[in-house]
Amino acid sequence: MDFSKLRHRITFLKPTGVTVNSMSENVPEYTEHMTVWAFVAPRTGREYDEAQKIRAETTYNILTRYFPDITTDMRISFRGRTLNIESVLNIDERNEQLQIIASEVDSNGKNG
Repeated sequence: MDFSKLRHRITFLKPTGVTVNSMSENVPEYTEHMTVWAFVAPRTGREYDEAQKIRAETTYNILTRYFPDITTDMRISFRGRTLNIESVLNIDERNEQLQIIASEVDSNGKNG
């Protein structure tokens, strides 16, 4: 991997528990786990109609150094956006780099 391409700062957010909101729904809470250098590139973008409302969906390809404790229950904070981690791949199982597929979360906490 060409580590000089890691020009974006991302922060991994780790789930710490849940709180109950005003509508008696369980809402997960996240705290900062670590901030690292990464390469972030939009992978796909599409729009679809959901209940007569147009929603945009963006997924990202993220490359970073290997960290053993990154899991799909975490989130990523990137330039004011929150991304759900969809998959984490240890490239060639060599413990050198991770390829992460993530999708953007809207203000309601949903993907899209």
